[in-house]
Parts: sequence; structure tokens; C-alpha cells
Amino acid sequence: MKHYFFILTLMIPFLGFSQWTRTELRSQKVKKSQEKLEFAGLYTLNTDQLKQALKNAPARFSNDKGVVVTLPMSNGRLEKFQVWEFSNMAPELQAKFPDIKSYVGTALEDPTVYLRFSLSPVGFSSMITRSGISEFIEPYTEDRTVYAVFDSNARRGQDKEPFECATPSKQELNKSEKKNDAANRRTAGFNIFRLAITCTGEYAQYHLTAAGTPATATEAEKKGVILAAMNASLTRLNSVFEKDLSFHFNLVANNDAIIYIDPASDPYTASGEQNQAGQTTITNIIGAANYDMGHIFDREDGNGYAPGDICDDASKAMGWTASNFPEGDGFDIDYVAHEMGHQLGANHSFSYSTASGNLASLVEPGSGSTIMAYTGITANYDVQFNSNDYFHGFSVQEIKDRINSIACGVNTPFSNPAPSVNAGADYTIPKSTAFVLKGTSTDANTASYTYTWEQMDSGSSQTGSNSIPYLNKPTGPTFRSLNPVSTPVRYFPDFNKVLAGVLNTKWETVSGVGRNLNFALTVRNNSIAAPQTSKDAMSIVVDAASGPFKVTAPAFGQSATSGSVFNVVWDVANTTQAPVSTANVNIKLSKDGGQTFTTIAANTPNDGSEQITIPAGSTSANAFIMVEAVGNIYYAVSPSFVIDYTVEGEACTTYTYGGPVVAIKDGPGGNAAIASPPVSAPLTVNNPGIITKIKVTPSITHTYVKDLSVGIEGPMGTSALVWNRQCTSQDNIIATFSDAGAAATCATPIQGEVKSNEALGIFIGHPAQGQWKLFASDNYTGDVGNINGWSLQVCTRTTQTLGTKEVSSPLADDIKIYPNPTDGKFFIKSQNIKGELKVVMFDSSGRLIYSSAYQSEGNNTKEFNVNVPKGVYVISINSSKGIYNSKLIIK
Repeated sequence: MKHYFFILTLMIPFLGFSQWTRTELRSQKVKKSQEKLEFAGLYTLNTDQLKQALKNAPARFSNDKGVVVTLPMSNGRLEKFQVWEFSNMAPELQAKFPDIKSYVGTALEDPTVYLRFSLSPVGFSSMITRSGISEFIEPYTEDRTVYAVFDSNARRGQDKEPFECATPSKQELNKSEKKNDAANRRTAGFNIFRLAITCTGEYAQYHLTAAGTPATATEAEKKGVILAAMNASLTRLNSVFEKDLSFHFNLVANNDAIIYIDPASDPYTASGEQNQAGQTTITNIIGAANYDMGHIFDREDGNGYAPGDICDDASKAMGWTASNFPEGDGFDIDYVAHEMGHQLGANHSFSYSTASGNLASLVEPGSGSTIMAYTGITANYDVQFNSNDYFHGFSVQEIKDRINSIACGVNTPFSNPAPSVNAGADYTIPKSTAFVLKGTSTDANTASYTYTWEQMDSGSSQTGSNSIPYLNKPTGPTFRSLNPVSTPVRYFPDFNKVLAGVLNTKWETVSGVGRNLNFALTVRNNSIAAPQTSKDAMSIVVDAASGPFKVTAPAFGQSATSGSVFNVVWDVANTTQAPVSTANVNIKLSKDGGQTFTTIAANTPNDGSEQITIPAGSTSANAFIMVEAVGNIYYAVSPSFVIDYTVEGEACTTYTYGGPVVAIKDGPGGNAAIASPPVSAPLTVNNPGIITKIKVTPSITHTYVKDLSVGIEGPMGTSALVWNRQCTSQDNIIATFSDAGAAATCATPIQGEVKSNEALGIFIGHPAQGQWKLFASDNYTGDVGNINGWSLQVCTRTTQTLGTKEVSSPLADDIKIYPNPTDGKFFIKSQNIKGELKVVMFDSSGRLIYSSAYQSEGNNTKEFNVNVPKGVYVISINSSKGIYNSKLIIK
């Protein structure tokens, strides 16, 4: 017998063949769970067309090609995917509910992009993982006619609920980390486990109400609505389990028998941990021999508890997850995947607390950011607001160890070996110095592979505020985990921060003390047919007697001339001595703001200075020198300097916060070391220049300013306190803080130009572009206030002008650019030049903003039209006869 269920939906007619159409919100009401979502775009879906496209979708493990569907991306593009059907249900359950579907796919243009989506009469829901980021499509309006597209950097639809996972730690592993141990002890094939999901009546009523299900609907129809919600969650969960762990959950054949609709008659209590009740209910109705793992979905304040173990008859259904909004990415990944991770053998990975974690597993700084972490709920220790949709490499190994020890489930051996990966040799490096880790894979086809470099040092002795990375941290993690990317290379810290001279940020820092750093490189093959992972480990010894290794010349803003000799100076800092023992270095030059580097002196002695020749024709308003160790992994980068430019001064622009008033949370008590969680007001600076100085002017209403700590954080993650519990009982702050200001006059309000508590010069040399934050916290209970607004004055290097190179170019008679100045439309006239002409255009900060190429037959006039802001730019034309550089003024 087949059961079909009813849902009230409003379908809008469409013309043409597009399954998705960009739209705007009109009269529809936004779902409460999505009220604060930062979406990239809103779309309507022609469900009939999508169903038609999916009608002939082959099964996942068939040898047939998938059908092609199109989905909207957060960048506004429509992307094509090859798709296969892959049910989350036992065949008997799928037959009962044939309209509830799940699919898997991959992008046609990029094999690293992995798609999972569900479709039912309740709606569509998807998760797409690509190198460095994930994207989602979810219902946005209550009538489910409008869908929101957003990525993993977006704020979710609701503030994070307080969440408590009460799961105790699993048995601590006493195995030593082995190189290539994923290959040595990996799961031999693709596993399918039987999952029983039961629910409370509160969970059921949430989804029945959200779907607009009428009270007159039959029980089978209502259970279909709830099963569709479970299927949407399981589709996302299986996306993670398949890619990271090579297994898949199928709902058991009679899962509808443990779906409870009425809160008054379900077998679960109104509140509290439901684990034992779930174990009893699922085992009694489904039968202990008929499922491998069980879990309860609940609706109440965020909680979870999963002390059980998969395939253990005494505890395998002791998993429970509750949330006031039990749907979407926040519920599926942050909460359910976390609790199921415990049932699968993983412990907590955060290091801010040791209260509930296996000490060896605490490998992430602060709250952590992966599934077994505690994102968004640890106040000062939050790495980010929501969890990333993958398991940390340590968690992957914990779960693999558990899966390898059980006999349940159906295993289909892989015909191909796991992907190969090599993390490289171990190294000794100087302290306080940046480094880069480069892995390799010897496999013939690595197009679909993604990689994560992660630190594996336990933070069990560095908790609380010490769990946050800091320069002299003696043990524990100093680098956060980052999303899988398509290259096995990671710079520590982030390379853009190194270019800005920032080696210490809140979640990444070099080590300023002698210690060991342990890393592992995990590779995911992202295969639709045979998803597998492998891991390899390496270690670094930080030598306390050497370092920091740094470039001291060129200096910030220094001018160089192309074709001439230029002196590069660096601090060797004992790196020629054992145990670092670096005899030689390579010197590299970047002319494009650090995007690419070219070697200009290879294998030169590590003696602290080298006279190099800047290549003829080089022009840059934002150049860098890199000095890298030969035969090692550490390096240093100079401050930004210019080539064939002169720095004429600085220009200052003030940017003003225009958002709502932000309430400063009251402090918890009288302990000076304890503060309320900081609140912040973000401000976007649209200025690609390089900072020479800044001033900060907050407008804060708050009684008793001694309670307050106020600071600023730049786009690179660097921060400085401008005010830190100064004065006494005075009220309010409207002062301008700078490095040139005077000591604060303790009067109401605090005003005038005041010297910043911590030097703002730390931002000099950083790019101004990006989001800045003014943050504030309260250190004592009883007095409260608000951030009413704030402004930021940013001074950057002014427009640089070309030196003599433009006038003396040997191509001055052969190439003309006109008109100049121009409104954006101009012509390049060339004579006596044959072959390809490459045209590139840079702004005043050295950023590449336009490039093109065309063929010339000797005498040629080419029209260009660029849409860029007013200002002075540099046009560089590379031809067979040489390079021609010229200023171009856009008026």
C-alpha cells in the first residue's frame, strides 16, 4: 500500500525552461527560522520542471551517466550538475513514500564540487561543498515558494541557541599517531548502516505547522510531512558521512512506526534528556536486530546527549538532539552531526574546556570550528558562529577506529585504493617565523581531491583564555582548522596576513617559544562512486635559539627603480646554525601585490644581504620581496614597497558606521579577569590602499567607564584596545583615539584626541580594504550602555606616479594611449610591432584590475572601455619589442 501525503503549497506558473528564477520578497512571510539569514539571492523553483529533469536519474552506483540539473549559486551564477538518485530509506520505506527523494551529484565544470539535495512535496533543500566553502539552498518563506541561496560565511537565520552537549568522553585512545595510518587501517569499502530516527510530538508539530498541514490530514499524510523533514536532514548528514567516512545511513523499513505526532501521547517526557526512552522505544518497536543506530529528534532549547555507541545493542539508540528550530544547516550540522559523531566514536575537539572531552582529542583552539567543536556558544572563545560541515582529521580517525571495530552494516569493498597523500618530511624552523606546508599525491587523477592541513596538538593543559593561540603558547593548538581546498598547500599563518606583516592573530599564530608542532594532511577524493579519505602526518620543531627570521630591507614605502641594483637585507637570526642549518636562500619578487612571486636570486648564501637587479620593465605600486629557506619550509616577506613610482604622501578618508545601536552586555562580576562577551559594530572600508595611520572615534553611552574595554579589529584579524578600564566613575566616550593623542582627561564625557591604550601603528602597512569592527565588553556588573556609532579615519599612501621609465621607454614612439585623461574609453595605437600585445592595468595599490591580449599586424589601433572608479592607473603593455608603461587618468 502506498501512502501519499498532502501539503498546502502555492505554485507560481513559469514561462521558459528555467527551473530557477531570481525573485524578490513581495507579500510572502519569512519563516521565523530564517528571519536573520544573510542570503546571497532569492529564487523561485519550478518544481514540475525539476521533477521532470530528475525523472530518469539513475541510481548512484550504477554505471549510467547522471542527469543534468541547474542550481543557483551564491555568486549569482547558475551551475550545472550531473545527478544520481541515492535514497536515504530502506526500499520498503521508499515504496511507501515515493515522493520523498534524495540525490547526489557533482558539478560538470569542477569535480571538487559535491552536491546533496532532497526533494519532496514539502520542498527542496540542498548543500553544496566546494573548495574552501559550502553553499546552501533552503526554503525562505512560510509558503515555501521562495528559496534563499547562501554560503557558509553567512549569518544564519536565527541567533545561536545556548547549547549543551552532555555526552561524556569516550575511552581515550592510547595509540600513537602513525604516518599514513588512514591507509594502514582504513575502512575497506563503502558501508551502509540502518538508522532509526524517532521524534517527539513537539518536533512533529513544528514541521506540520511549518508545512501548513491541515488538521484534517490523515496520520499517514502527517507522518509523510515529518519524514520529509527527516529526509532533508539526513541528506545533509549523509553528505558529510559519505565524503569524510565512506558510509551512508538508510532509514529502517518501518521508521514511520516511531514517528510521534502528539506531544501528549509520545513516549518522551516534556523536557530533559531522552536517551534511555529512545533506546527503549526504538528497540521495542523496531527490534534490536533490525537497526544499527538510533536517534531522537526533539524540539526544545538546544541540547544533545549521545552516550551510546553504534551497533552496541545496549546503547545504540541513546542519541538525542533538540533545538527550537529543528531544521536547516544549523540543526543538521552544528547539532545532529555533532551528537551522531559521538555515537560513532568521536569526542569533542574544542580546547576551551576539558569538562567533557577526551583530553587527546582537544586539538582545536578555542571553540573550534569543525563538527565536533562548539561554535557560536562559547562567547570569547568562539572561532566562528556556525560549524563547518566536515570532521576534523582527528575526529575522522576516531570514527574510523570505531567503524573498523564493529561488524554491523553492509560493506561493499572498493575496487580502487584510497587516495595517496604525503605530508612531506619533518623540519626544524626558527621561532616567530612564518612557514608553508606542501603535501603531494602520486595518484594519476587528482582533479576531484580536496585537502586539509590541521594541527594535531592536544590543548588539554591550555584551556579558557589560554586555548586561544598566542605567541608564547607552550603546548596545544595554535592554528585553527580551515575548510578543505583543492591544493595540498597551506601557509601558516594565512599568506595575506603575512604580506601585511601580521604573524599573530586570534586563531593563527607562529610560535615564539621552542616547542613541537604536529600536523596532518587529510585528502578527500570526493568521489561519487567510491568516496575515500587518507591522512599523513609530519612534525615541526620550533628552535628557541633562532629567529625571528625577517626581511629588514626594503622598508615600507621604499622606492626602487627597475633595471637597477637593489639591496635586500634580512635578519639571519642564527638560522645558519644547527639545528636549523639553512645554508642558502631563494629571493623572490612580487610585482602584483603578492599574488605571484618570481625568483630573482636562487640558492644564494644565507648571509643576511644580497644585491639584486630589479628586472627591466618592472612597475609596481605594491611590490614585495620574499626570502625563503632552501631545503626548509620557513620564509619571510618584506613590507610593501614601490618600483618606478614615487610616494607623494597620504590621503585620509573617514568612514562612518551606519548600523543600529549595539547594546553592551553587562559584566558578570567584580573579577577583573572576567568580562562580558564582547559585542561589535562592523564597518566596511572600500579602499584598496596601504595604511599609513588610523584614528578611531567611538560614540559610547555607558555609566562608569572604568568598566569598559573598547577596541578595534581590522580585516587581517589584527586588533588593538583603544580604551582599557581607564579613569573611574565618569560616563560616556566620544573621544578620538590615535597614536598622537594626549593622555585621557577623566571627565564626563571622555573626549578630545586621546592616545590609544594600545598602539594603532600595528595597522601600518596593512591593506585598508575590508570589514573593520569596533568591539566593547563590560568588566563589572551594575552599569550598562550602548555603542551608538563610531567612525574610522583611514590614511593611505596617495597616488604614486611613474618615474622616468615612462619617458625613457624605447617604445615611446611606437605606442600611444589616447585620450588621456579619459572617462574609461581609450585607444592603444601601435606601429612597427607585430604579434601579441598583452595589456594589463593596475590601480594605485598595485592591484591588477584589468587584463587583455590582442594580435597586431604591425600598425594597429585597439579600442578599450574599462568601468573603474576615478583615479590614476598604470597601463603596462608587453610586446615582442619590450614593455611600455604609462599612467592613465580616469576622470
